[in-house]
Formats: sequence, structure tokens, C-alpha cells
Amino acid sequence: MAFGKFAEQVEMRESLLSIMRDVSPNEDNYLMSNLGKSSPAMNTIHEWNLYYQSRATSATGSVEGAITSYADLDSETRSNNRTIILDEPVRLSRTRKSIAMVTGEDAMSKEKERALKRLKSQMEWATINGSYASGSSGVARGMAGIDACISSNVTVRATDTSFTETELNDIVNDSYTGVGHEYIMDVLLCPPIIKRRIATFGTNVTRNINASDKRLTSEVRVFDADLGPAIKIIAHKDVTATQGNLKVYGLREDTFEYSFLVGTGEPHWEDRATDGDRDNGVYISEFTLVSLAEKASVKRSGYAITL
Repeated sequence: MAFGKFAEQVEMRESLLSIMRDVSPNEDNYLMSNLGKSSPAMNTIHEWNLYYQSRATSATGSVEGAITSYADLDSETRSNNRTIILDEPVRLSRTRKSIAMVTGEDAMSKEKERALKRLKSQMEWATINGSYASGSSGVARGMAGIDACISSNVTVRATDTSFTETELNDIVNDSYTGVGHEYIMDVLLCPPIIKRRIATFGTNVTRNINASDKRLTSEVRVFDADLGPAIKIIAHKDVTATQGNLKVYGLREDTFEYSFLVGTGEPHWEDRATDGDRDNGVYISEFTLVSLAEKASVKRSGYAITL
């Protein structure tokens, strides 16, 4: 595994991003490993267009020979998110750097590998739980994570509601109602206890998944919902699982993407000034989450924390 300082070599930063997608188990950092990469963010506030057209609820015929009338067209709206800077520092003394590890590995390379895993974990947590913050002098910017992005299909259940097969089908139905068939949710992101609960369902649960997702075979269950596509069940350590506020997210995976600040936003290594008998450096990234169709996703909370 190669590490080093990345200057203008875009291909090397891309390579490091690819490494980050593989340095820890997929389910621990599922989103970092699987979400797509959008166009670069050109500023610290990143904007994109959204277009939503409601389904017709009636039809009015036209009189023969009538003059065509033109209704106002639905216009696009703009959504945005802030970029967040996340870093993971590495500091190693000259002495420690010079001594070979028991495994024979280079100490600095090993510490960099560990730092890269920690950075990936930070980015994953922010992807789910991040809060939007504009930032100011001395105050860091924050990006809205998935929890903050979903606003249309939000349901707070009574505390300790049992998570049943009906609940799961109702979540899928919320997504189905809000968008066209091609955008219905295809992932349920949930705490481990909910995945274990789903495993007890008597029907509709299988381990068969698409060949393209074969790397996840031992970690994913697929639920065949009454509506829409098969739902991948992903247990996630970063989803809130406290009593009274246990959350689940029904997501359309391909409507969420990462956008990295143009030029220097992708994860990369930077040397820092030497300030003693030690080497200093940091892995750093500046990025944001792009939510292209939040109406396709669902958020529910309040479920029981026990089986």
C-alpha cells in the first residue's frame, strides 16, 4: 500500500480514495465504500438542481377545436450543502520510526494506514449524522448528513414500537408514494438489533443478492418487499440506537453522492512542519454529501432496542 504527499497528481489522489473504500469491512463503513462520487464542489457551499413533478390526480378532456391553454411549468429548485474538513493527524518520534515492528512492517506506514481507517470512519459518521453549519471565524463548517437531508418522509413512532414486517413494508410504501418506481428505496440502513429482528421474519427474507454486490454476501440480507425492488438490509454502527430514538433509514442508494472540494478535497496526505525530534503529517479531506432526491428516502424512529 503506497502512501506519500500528493501534489497536483490527480490520479494519485484518486488512487487513495480507492484505497479508502477497501481499508475496512464494507458494512462498518458501507456508505464510504458504496456511494458514488459527484462532480467537484467548486466552493464551500455546494449547490445542485432538483426537479419534482407530482403525479396527475385527475384528467380533464379538451373540447374539439379548442385553443390550447398553457399551465405554468414546474420550475427547478436549488439545494445545497456545506463542505466539511476532516483530518486525521499522524505524529511519530524519530526513535519510534527507526525501530522495526515485530511484524517487520515500517512503523510510519503502519501509523498512516491506521490514520486512514480513522479518517474513513469519521467521514462515514458525518455522512449519517452530520449537522449543517455555515462556519465562521474560528468555527468549523458542518455538512448535513443523511439524517438531516431527509425531511419529507419522517415518522416518529411511539417509544418501543416493535419493528415488524408490516413496519418495513410501510416504510417502502412511503418511498413508493413519493417518487416514481425507478427511485423507490433499495437499502434499509439500521442498527444491528433491527437487522436481527428482520432475520426473525417468517417470510420474504433471503440471502440472494446481485452478483455486483457479491463482496457483501455474508453481511447482507435482502427483503422482498410488497412494493418496489428487493431491499438490502445493512446493519450500521453509526445509526442512532438509543431507547426512544432508535432510527432506521430507507434509502435510494444512487440518489446520494459525495462531492469533494475541487483540486484538494479528496483524501490525501500532507506533511506538516517538524517541531521537534519527530515527524508530523495529516490525512485530510474536504467534502460534502449530495442528496439528489430526498423524497425517495424515509426516516422513522422510536423502535424498541430489544428483540
